[in-house]
Amino acid sequence: MEVARANNGRWPSGQSGNPSGLPGRPLGSRAAFSQGFTRDLAEVWQAKGKQAMNWTADNQPAVFFATCARLLPNDVRVTVEQQLPGNLSMEDWQVMREVIAAVRQALPEAGSKPPGAVLEHVLEALRAVQAKPITAPKAAVGDE
Repeated sequence: MEVARANNGRWPSGQSGNPSGLPGRPLGSRAAFSQGFTRDLAEVWQAKGKQAMNWTADNQPAVFFATCARLLPNDVRVTVEQQLPGNLSMEDWQVMREVIAAVRQALPEAGSKPPGAVLEHVLEALRAVQAKPITAPKAAVGDE
C-alpha cells in the first residue's frame, strides 16, 4: 500500500513513511548509546589513556600527531615564523657566521676573552688591512 506525501515532500501528519510498518529506532536510544559510550570511554581513559598516548607518541608518532590534529578545532591556525637574531636577513646572518668562524680560526682563545677584547683584535686586523703603506720618495743620486 502506497502512502501519499503532502505537496511539500513531507508525510502527512499521522502517516509513516515506513512501508513495512515496523517501528524505527526507539526514541532516545542514540542518546543512551552516546552517554554509555562516553562513560565507558572516560573509564578506559582514566585507566590507560596516558600510557596509551605515551606509547603511541613513542612508537607511532604519525598516528599520534594525526590524532592531535583531528582533535584541534578547525579554526586553530598554527603559524611558524623563524626570525634570525638581530632581525638579520639570511644573507647577513650567513656573513656573520663566516666572520665568527674566521675570528675563531685567527684567534682560537677568543672564547675565553671578553667580547670587547675580541672586537678590538678584529678592528686592529681590519685597520691593518686597510692601512696604506707610506713610501719615501727615492733619493736623488748625490743627495746622500
